[in-house]
Amino acid sequence: MNSSSMLNDPDFTNLLPILETYRHRQLVWITGDASWCYKEVLTLLAKQQQLLDQSLTGCWIQAVANPLQLELPEGISVLPASKSRGLLGSEQQVLVIDAFSGFNPDALGALAGTLKAGGVLYLLTPEAWSASVDPDYRRLAAWPLEAKDLTHYFVQRCERVLIENQVPRFSQQQGKLGNWAVPNILTAATIQPENQPFLKILPWGAVSKEQALLVTQLVDWFASKPVVPVVITANRGRGKSGALGLLLRELIQQTTRKKLLVTAPSSQAAAAIFARIEDLSPEEQAQVSFIAPDALLEEKPKADLLLVDEAAALPVPVLQGLLAAYPCSVFATTQQGYEGNGRGFALRFTQHLNQHTPNWLALSVNQPLRWAEGDPLEALVNRLLLLDAEVTDPDLTRGALTKMPLSFTWLKQVDLAANEALLQQVFGLLVLAHYRTTPDDFRQLLDAPAIHLACAWQNNLPVALTLVQEEGGFDAELAQAIFMGKRRPQGHMLAQSLAFHGGLAQAAEVNWWRIQRILVHPALQRQGVGKQLLDFVLEEAKQQPKLDLIGSSFGATTELLPFWFKGGYQPVRLGITKDQASGEHTLQVAQGISIKGKALQQQLVERFSLTLPDALTLWLKALPADLLIIVLQALPLKKVALSKQDQLELNAFAEGHRPLAVSRTALKAWLWQVLAEKVKATQLAPWVQLLLQEVPELKLQQQLALKGKKELDRWLRRSLNQLLE
Repeated sequence: MNSSSMLNDPDFTNLLPILETYRHRQLVWITGDASWCYKEVLTLLAKQQQLLDQSLTGCWIQAVANPLQLELPEGISVLPASKSRGLLGSEQQVLVIDAFSGFNPDALGALAGTLKAGGVLYLLTPEAWSASVDPDYRRLAAWPLEAKDLTHYFVQRCERVLIENQVPRFSQQQGKLGNWAVPNILTAATIQPENQPFLKILPWGAVSKEQALLVTQLVDWFASKPVVPVVITANRGRGKSGALGLLLRELIQQTTRKKLLVTAPSSQAAAAIFARIEDLSPEEQAQVSFIAPDALLEEKPKADLLLVDEAAALPVPVLQGLLAAYPCSVFATTQQGYEGNGRGFALRFTQHLNQHTPNWLALSVNQPLRWAEGDPLEALVNRLLLLDAEVTDPDLTRGALTKMPLSFTWLKQVDLAANEALLQQVFGLLVLAHYRTTPDDFRQLLDAPAIHLACAWQNNLPVALTLVQEEGGFDAELAQAIFMGKRRPQGHMLAQSLAFHGGLAQAAEVNWWRIQRILVHPALQRQGVGKQLLDFVLEEAKQQPKLDLIGSSFGATTELLPFWFKGGYQPVRLGITKDQASGEHTLQVAQGISIKGKALQQQLVERFSLTLPDALTLWLKALPADLLIIVLQALPLKKVALSKQDQLELNAFAEGHRPLAVSRTALKAWLWQVLAEKVKATQLAPWVQLLLQEVPELKLQQQLALKGKKELDRWLRRSLNQLLE
């Protein structure tokens, strides 16, 4: 069947009115060579524009930049897949995913939820998709491999899911496949009045009873002059952003003027909020300001209320900072799916809320508004990306781990690809237990090269996982080029970082195992499961004849550091800037396996110990002192005896009125000695800030709630006396 006969098919002409009537969305799969698919989708877009009698709004998504020699319809713009999260919260009529430029799972996970009722997602792929080389696999192909060397298990599974779901398909070779006149999951019940919220008149201008109730709850909460935050959770398209906009509208129209702030990963992500107040007067709209999260934390303008939309896409430390600065705040986030920081909101931020504001208010909405119940696209994307993967909980009875000891095995990617039930359990656990899991991780789990997956089992259920990546092995010439900053081959993050930032070219020459992820089912955390799994991986590493070191790189927290250090790992590098995803400084740790590896570990540790003091005064002033103390005490600091003069000056400062300004040298020598002796004392943190990080005295006064320099001097003298004793 040629393209013209397909485009004139009455079924296609009827598709859009059907989707509009049912308030559903549809994926249309177009397969063939690139030029044919491009021509096909442009004709379909023109037909769609003609039927709607208006310009379309949407994006043409490319994973790898590939200049299109095409004239796109008005309102359709090219969007790099890497920028897809910037559209969270927006609404689109059309999405075109151009798999000829590469298929990016993160982009699909983020953007599918922006498509509104009646919308179409066009997926353009080669005819034999899984037999083709995906350009986006270049990101997974670590040196010396290329995209063509990788397996295609992820795309094979995508093809299978699309076929099993009878997705409407235009094929260059086979014509039109699938029945798409009325998708078989649609029923007459979906177009009953109770399922058409836009036909009702509800309080606040809401478009469903659930949304009206949510706005009522928020208005009542704000009227109570709250000192605890609200957290709104919902799947995509449930109207939570719209509810925030309606809340703003009500507060603006009240007689008392207020200062209202909105923040989100981008201003575009907050578009649905501001759409609800766009018809108000300029004076009324002036009560509301959008400000980016980093600027908000830096400037901290006063506000009566802060709304944080798409909160899961912000690092948890940023959310914690916003909560501390604005107790009267609303955090709205998506609960299903794992774009942004994934389940970090649920795993870490709610724990923080429980500790600091235990009476926080949890609200939710369930009924979809952007589309109707039973939407075929939502179900399809959930299955494609395993967004709805469920994990069977382990045995939580008392003493279960003693009665049924854990077993440990290695899982192969080919086995995961062949066993859908196992794949769902494993990836569901990865989503549930690790806060940074994204759709891209799903593809890497199946297709990333040189990856090993260790699994802890309880009664035939996976309860903990470790992902291990092979790294290093560069020749001396390339390793030297990496050290000099002249080359940066794809992949090998830890080996290259320690060669360049750590200052030792040999770090790129040796062979590494990098522990990419280690996670435990939340119900079994803090019971030694992670330690057992880490030991299992270490013992296997020791059996590898060509392996030199094992290491990891992660966002440093006071909870994580003891776990690694007790396992025999030592700190070898601390990032001088915060990681954009975790909001924390990256710490890299290593443990030697071979004789060569152990010698390099010692060199890395010594070099880190030597360079850290300068970094503390230049770039790491804001690093939490309690975290820094743990790092310092994990290093082999030299114990240098205090001189007689040091002792005299310390006693003079502690007992008399010798000023701090002339006592710093002796105090710093004393502090290094205390740290080398692994002294544990909460009072050490201010000393570390003052003497090692050179935090201004005024900031220390504010932090300790002291009034003036004299009070700070008294506090320091008292503290020194206690520590000397």
